[in-house]
Parts: sequence; C-alpha cells; structure tokens
Amino acid sequence: MLVRDTDRGIEVLMVRRPAGGFFGGLTVFPGGAVDADDDSELASQIVRSDDPDRVFRVAALRELAEETGIALTDRGPLPAPEGRGIALLQAMGDAGLRLDGSALTLISRWVTPAHAPARYDTRFFLARAEGAPDIRLDTTELVDHMWLTPSAALHRQEIGELEMFLPTISHLRWLQHRSTVDDAVSSAAGADGRSLIQPQLMDDGSIVPIHMPGDD
Repeated sequence: MLVRDTDRGIEVLMVRRPAGGFFGGLTVFPGGAVDADDDSELASQIVRSDDPDRVFRVAALRELAEETGIALTDRGPLPAPEGRGIALLQAMGDAGLRLDGSALTLISRWVTPAHAPARYDTRFFLARAEGAPDIRLDTTELVDHMWLTPSAALHRQEIGELEMFLPTISHLRWLQHRSTVDDAVSSAAGADGRSLIQPQLMDDGSIVPIHMPGDD
C-alpha cells in the first residue's frame, strides 16, 4: 500500500488488472509473487534489509518498481530503471541505487482459508509516497491506476465501479480510520506477532470477523 498525505486525508495508490488472467479485472494494490531472484546474491547487494521477512520485502519493492516505476531507495522514492526481475535489480545496481526494505511497514500476513482450491501466503506492507510521483505503469500487467482516499475507493467498490477482493477491502477499511500516514505507520508498527489473518468460512457462509493491527 503506497500512501500519501493530502488535504483530503490519506490517499492510496490503486491499480487495475486487465480482464482475464490472474486477478482479472480486479482493483488492487501494486504487488506480486516472490521469485527466485528475490533471494539471489544480487538482491542481497541491491536491497538493504535485515528483516526476517527480507525476501518478501525484496519482492514487494521489486514489484512496486516494475509495476509503477517507483523505486523506494535509501535516498527516498526515485524513478526506477525499466526492466523486470534480475534485469531490473542489475539496472538499479548499475545506476547506484539501493532499494530500502525499511521503507516498508508490515501491516498484516494473510493466509488463504483451508477450504480454498488455491492457497496463498501474502504479506501486506505500507509505504510512504511524497507529493505526486510520476507513475510508469507496466502495461503488460496493468490497465489503469488511481490515487483514492480509502472512503472513495470503498464507495466505488460498493456501487460496482471497482471490483475488489476481501483483503483489499479489509485494508481499505483499516486505512479509512487512519488520519495521516504517520498514524497509519504507527498503527501498523506493532503488527509482528499478531499479523496472521486466516479468514474462516462459517456454516452459514459468512466469514469470521477480521481484526487489523490497531483495531480493538
């Protein structure tokens, strides 16, 4: 979740996947899967991070750079070189850029319910943007992007303008109660140790309540 402070409150960067394929048509946060290059020697040189979930942070930073052209570096957010995977990491090294794992604050870890036909183990991170950074969409994976307040995003989902799935909606509802980026970071800062969320389907088809970091 890339977020920024505005005079309308917090805004979050949302991207939309093309129809068909993986998460087709959904409006989501930038992201993707861990790949082998995220645990490579080159990645260890390009990404500064001592966190136990380091490989997930590498993947999150790489996917953000690939999909939006924004590199969260140890010098702040900067335009990312073009490229994907190991080629992108190499281009960053050649440009003297180092991605900064500490720029990400863990919000939650979601594990797909046991009854689901396909299961995922996903980390959601929060990162700060400044001003109005240029967005360079990866048009092979995305068709649109938008900066929205959480309330506006949820309203558009409720009236059917934007299609989202449960984790996206839950994080937007959580962010809706945060007044500033600093407030969001502070609320998420204690997520370690209480961040695992594994929705469970009840007999009546409902889902047990989901508690996000900072919720009572």
